[in-house]
Amino acid sequence: MNNVSFYIDEIDANRIRRAKELSELKVRMTETAYLSRYGVNSKATIVLSYAHWEGFYNECINIYVNLLKGIDKKISDISWPMLVGILRPELQRLRDRNHSPKAEYDFVNNLKNLIDENFDNFDSEVISSRSNLNYEKLRSNFDFLGFNVAPFNTLRLRIDKELVGWRHGVAHGDDPDLSAVDIDNHIEFTQNMLLLLSDVFPLCQDSCRLPPVSG
Repeated sequence: MNNVSFYIDEIDANRIRRAKELSELKVRMTETAYLSRYGVNSKATIVLSYAHWEGFYNECINIYVNLLKGIDKKISDISWPMLVGILRPELQRLRDRNHSPKAEYDFVNNLKNLIDENFDNFDSEVISSRSNLNYEKLRSNFDFLGFNVAPFNTLRLRIDKELVGWRHGVAHGDDPDLSAVDIDNHIEFTQNMLLLLSDVFPLCQDSCRLPPVSG
């Protein structure tokens, strides 16, 4: 099995594992034997669903970056904006030196040594979720990755309100109104979001000029 085949299979295996865990959560949280008057079932579902959404995204990122390291791709050949992941130390030095003429000279002069860098020292934080994977963060990260965010556009409001907003409300103790939460529907929505993500990453194979999967 080549690197790209392993990459696609690993993403799918992680999605399936998380989808099964969410299915088990649905069964447990909708059992009538115990329904908390404090809304614990809904709150637990919301927090765990978001954890799977963000966790799977970060897994996909880590698998993708490891693939790019394994096939020794140059960052600039994959996505020009991703060079930020190698330029961050230089940008910090530029700020620390108050953008002095000498600092600007050193920054530009060092660029020629960095634009041909591969992913060995790439800072994945540039494209990670940072504990707030709302639509805008997803769109921004996809801009860096060179991915198309269009499949998520029609789901923008649900991502921001249901996946992220409700979770933030619960996590920060704001006691949001969850009277309208349909546990089954929320879990199914999360599972569909994981499926969308798992489709996006393999689709980068052509746009990122990755080698084809061998038969």
